[in-house]
Amino acid sequence: MSSKKRKAVYAASLDPITNGHINVATRMAKRYDKLTVVVAVDPRKHYFFNHEERVSMAKAALAHLPNVTVDACVGQYVVKFAKSLGADVVIRGLRNASDLDSEFTLAEENRQICPDIETILVPCLPSLMYVSSSLVRGHVGTDPDWETQVARLAPASVVVKLKEKYILGKARTHWSALMSALGNPKESEKFFTDLVTRYSEVHRGYHTLSHVVTMLDDLEAARPTETGSWEYVAFATWFHDAVYDPLLGNNEERSAMLAKAAAERLGLPKPGPMEDRRSFGDVVFDLIMDTKHVVRPETELGKLIVDLDLANFGKSLKEFEAVGVGIRKEYCFVPEDKFRAGRAKILSGFLKHRPLYLTKFFRNKYQKSARKNLRHAVDLLSN
Repeated sequence: MSSKKRKAVYAASLDPITNGHINVATRMAKRYDKLTVVVAVDPRKHYFFNHEERVSMAKAALAHLPNVTVDACVGQYVVKFAKSLGADVVIRGLRNASDLDSEFTLAEENRQICPDIETILVPCLPSLMYVSSSLVRGHVGTDPDWETQVARLAPASVVVKLKEKYILGKARTHWSALMSALGNPKESEKFFTDLVTRYSEVHRGYHTLSHVVTMLDDLEAARPTETGSWEYVAFATWFHDAVYDPLLGNNEERSAMLAKAAAERLGLPKPGPMEDRRSFGDVVFDLIMDTKHVVRPETELGKLIVDLDLANFGKSLKEFEAVGVGIRKEYCFVPEDKFRAGRAKILSGFLKHRPLYLTKFFRNKYQKSARKNLRHAVDLLSN
């Protein structure tokens, strides 16, 4: 019996990897001593994820298969790459009959390029025949429940990366709109990059870029009619949690100082007529300090940013509970009993507010569900 190790390459775009890809890889890993899953890169195509991201997601999804490695094929034919690895075959997944013509053509081309390597077509399981990378991508952002639907079709690593990409795209749209309204100041891209980096810090669970984007989405819906006033609130929203360390007690102060310095660096003027004639940075500083939620603000813009910051209370129960999970991560150093008691005290305090929201828009949209969510959370935390 030959001691030669049988090697195979399973090639696909994996943009992103789906449960269908994982099933094929799992089945083929049982047939070969070594299986290399190859992210195929065609320089003529535009991909949603770059090949480094696709390799990373595939590695996470296939980590449970000890004889499977993941690589990328860039700048050469996959069949030549397979030969360089010493593989015997190139495996291609076959989702349905409509794929046959193109796959037969590719198999023949592979044979012409490397006659000693076979192309094997592996049919998907019937339950996975409809699953495709394009179907997965098509769910992104179409509905508040899109992450749940993607989770049916792809591994958790893909859901996370898709959400990151989606949130980043929305963040850039919001930032570009704000900078355009402020005259597209120089160095704005530098500040955007810095803010994204800050909100992506590993210790954050709730005070992330997603929180900022959610606030900006609500601001867009609730945008006040006063000329120019929304720019103050949007800028303050971007910076209000820019500095965030649960071990510190002055996050708002440091964030406000950072925002004021950024406004001065960007040379931001007053965006529109207001009674307050202070500088842009001074107004934004005070708005961020309002998000400490120590004293209820008296200014209309202060009321608006506070309502924006507390809008998470009124989201769906699933979204509201996710907030609690994120905050628990940020306070992982606090013993469970102390965390529950502290969290219950904070939420009970908000329940005592009459009204909970200070602006008509948020009272109408979120107050009823917010009170229900808060009571539910306090009951759970207190038991």
